[in-house]
Amino acid sequence: MTTYHFLIDSTYASDFIDFICDNYQEENHKFVVLTFLNERECVKNNKNIEKIDILYKNRQFIKYLLKINKNDKLIIHGLFNKWVVYALFLKRQLLKCSTIVMWGADLYIHRTYLKSKKIKDKIFDYMRGYIFRNVNTLGFDMPTDYQLMKEWYNVTRSAYFITYPQPINKELINLALKAKNNHSTVINILLGNSASRENNHIEAFEILTKYSDENIKIYCPLSYGDTEDYKKMVIEKGKSIFKEKFEPITNFMSSNEYADFFSKMNVAIFNNNRQQAMGNITLAAFLGCKVYLRQNTTMWRQYVENGGCHFYPIETIKNININEFDSIDDQSIEINKKYFEKLQDKDFMKKTWNPLLYQNSDLGGKRINERL
Repeated sequence: MTTYHFLIDSTYASDFIDFICDNYQEENHKFVVLTFLNERECVKNNKNIEKIDILYKNRQFIKYLLKINKNDKLIIHGLFNKWVVYALFLKRQLLKCSTIVMWGADLYIHRTYLKSKKIKDKIFDYMRGYIFRNVNTLGFDMPTDYQLMKEWYNVTRSAYFITYPQPINKELINLALKAKNNHSTVINILLGNSASRENNHIEAFEILTKYSDENIKIYCPLSYGDTEDYKKMVIEKGKSIFKEKFEPITNFMSSNEYADFFSKMNVAIFNNNRQQAMGNITLAAFLGCKVYLRQNTTMWRQYVENGGCHFYPIETIKNININEFDSIDDQSIEINKKYFEKLQDKDFMKKTWNPLLYQNSDLGGKRINERL
């Protein structure tokens, strides 16, 4: 039996492939990496990896799907690509041997389809719902998102909590901790994780405006996301309010560079209205940053209500002074670190993947209705 993994080329995909090859029988796994013309390459070629430019090699992609039979396994890591949806809907017998692991945006796109008046969008979302209801297994790295899927698509399938390796490992985290300067007089603020509109940058700017005359510096990662127009608008607005205290990050950094950059942060604000920025939240917790999230998100429910993390509602910023804004006690820092240390433990990570790879819940994985 062969397990086929369909992933989009990314740092997460590269680290996950290494994780599988290090912890499972490598020869039993094949990785189909979906690439896009001129996009940044993260996954390197080897004998178990087949790269397919999904925009220009659809025949090659279909060929791969056709050779998967009921005795194989198919794991879709993020249901983002329309061709994957079409193929699963048309070759429905594949669903019996398939697992879909949701990554966030592939679920929340439903909100866009709900607002759309286009018939093709309604049909496409119907196809997605059919797949979710009939796939063998579902996986979530944000378990609280499963409740939304059940509500939106009337899903009753089995679902498991899983966790992925983070691009920035413990070694780099330790280097960042050594580099961290706790005596800086400037409050360095990380705002958001990308140029996606779900970050709600402008709303966050308005909340932070009260500190514009304080000794702060706002760093805003915008190296990927939505349109160039949106990125440009965020940069213009940030500079108009905060002047030289606003620093857009528009280039990709290596893991080492990003760990060093993150070591300077005191506060991390994620005004995302959906599951997003989990890698950044993890790093912020490890580095002792004070983390602010929206309360009306599945991230808040998972990390704070279920996980016991000491994160803070963004709305509270409106009612606190600059000294309270970045203040966090040592006990809270330790509680946050322990939660994310558990998620990144390799043995724990392997337990979450075992049921999906072997279809055996006795191997340690947790169904989503259980608390972590």
